[in-house]
Amino acid sequence: MPPVPIPLACTAPIRRIGVLYTVAVPATVVRKLGGGPRVPVVVRCLGETYLSTVMPAGGGRGRVHVRADTFRPAGLGPGDEIAFTLEPDRSSRDVAPPSDLQRALQFRPAAAAGWAAAPVSYRRAMVGYLDAARTPDTRATRIEVFTERLGERASRAARKR
Repeated sequence: MPPVPIPLACTAPIRRIGVLYTVAVPATVVRKLGGGPRVPVVVRCLGETYLSTVMPAGGGRGRVHVRADTFRPAGLGPGDEIAFTLEPDRSSRDVAPPSDLQRALQFRPAAAAGWAAAPVSYRRAMVGYLDAARTPDTRATRIEVFTERLGERASRAARKR
């Protein structure tokens, strides 16, 4: 099979699903990107570049999020055709625990196991929530809650085995 030209160019109408705006990704493009239920991609659209994920849309097709702050300035909206390119995102999306959380995990092996077993998206959300704390006391409280919950997750996972 000849090499796949990357990036893959697509054109599709903008669709609104709830509060998100998406465009359809043909099944042939999803297969060329590597298939799978979720494919991390780099999206290039109207001069902007951002990371997204091709989500399943049935029949082998996919759907990818398009940012409103990208297409609205161009006078585009739902129903309008938009051109975009996709390429596989091979970079890691994982995040390391901040130093204060890392110290807390160091003294709680169950919580450290919970962190290691947690999905990357969960870890990213946790770090983002910690970084959003306005005061050191709030951050310390959040770290305490996180370590307890991570320990509980690890315990539940161990009981299921």
